[in-house]
Amino acid sequence: MFFKGLSAFLQLILDAVAFVLNGLFALLPKSPFSWVSASPFADLLSKINYFIPVSDFLTLLEAWLLAIGVYYLYSVWARWVKAID
Repeated sequence: MFFKGLSAFLQLILDAVAFVLNGLFALLPKSPFSWVSASPFADLLSKINYFIPVSDFLTLLEAWLLAIGVYYLYSVWARWVKAID
């Protein structure tokens, strides 16, 4: 009986956290570099992209920043739980 109540309470907390995080992520744009296509230089950028793939560079930069961010978040978490020095 106690464990059923505890598991129901923990599930309620997890559902609330998931709801809040989904709401926060819904506010974020699909890509932080979406301003590039809406900028006044979009026409010029499409001509530059013919020779230098700037949009591909931005996509790779976005993926790289995400990977580095995940690494640093994991590093902070691992130090917090004393998994690494």
